Amino acid sequence: MNSLIFDIKEFGLHDGSGLRTTVFFKGCPLRCVWCHNPEGQSFTKEITKNPNKCTHCGLCEKGCNHKECKEAGVCLKICPNDNVKVVGVEYTPMQLAEKLLKNKAFLNMGGVTFSGGEPLCHGDFILETIKYLQNIKTAVETCGYVKTEDFLKVTDKIDEIFMDIKLIDDDEHIRYTGVSNKLILENARKILAKRFVTIRVPLIPSITDTDKNLKGIAEFLLPYKDNVLVELIPYNRMTGAKYKNLGIEYNSEFNENAILNKNTDIFTKKGINAISY
Repeated sequence: MNSLIFDIKEFGLHDGSGLRTTVFFKGCPLRCVWCHNPEGQSFTKEITKNPNKCTHCGLCEKGCNHKECKEAGVCLKICPNDNVKVVGVEYTPMQLAEKLLKNKAFLNMGGVTFSGGEPLCHGDFILETIKYLQNIKTAVETCGYVKTEDFLKVTDKIDEIFMDIKLIDDDEHIRYTGVSNKLILENARKILAKRFVTIRVPLIPSITDTDKNLKGIAEFLLPYKDNVLVELIPYNRMTGAKYKNLGIEYNSEFNENAILNKNTDIFTKKGINAISY
């Protein structure tokens, strides 16, 4: 059993209780127009090049005999600016756990958070990894778009759950993420009915940060107000640079510099705990 990881970040402060090591899995079923981790969308390895470092010498495209380069389709070693990288490293659950446990003392001050991409697309891998983590606390950051059976199977074994609710209107959700929100909301109902969850709303100017959308989310969460904290997460204005490195054009479809609506009162007036960053 293998999965592709595109990053492992240490010393995270916002991915769960205490200091976290966050594991980013490749692959996501959503295509949010504002996605700030485009390198996490594909389930396969990708090549990234910083266009500002590229001299267009063409050396990387002339071919080579390095085993790892043949799979990538370009030479990863010849670039004079060390600018050609593969996004995605393959791990087994044991290999990932061994890498994480090298910093066990640090993990004991917080834990491991599984993110992505969509980590629950790698549910069996995560469950197997947890077996090797020696009672280290775990968290997951999920969009919730996975089969309910798989969603509950994994979250039942996770200590902290962070789940996105991006848009409450299904038509808008389809327009801006590429999928319906019906499965997401059903999974949210299931998990909120039995345990505490941090619900995150990414604030995208004029799309998700409208009073109408926030009020709709608040109404949805009202029956579960004792089991939820809402976090309003601001749009990352550095997003576009990552797309350039992947050779993808970024069309934001909104004013990236607009002032965000961080109206937590929409939630707190209904007795729902909410914070904004």
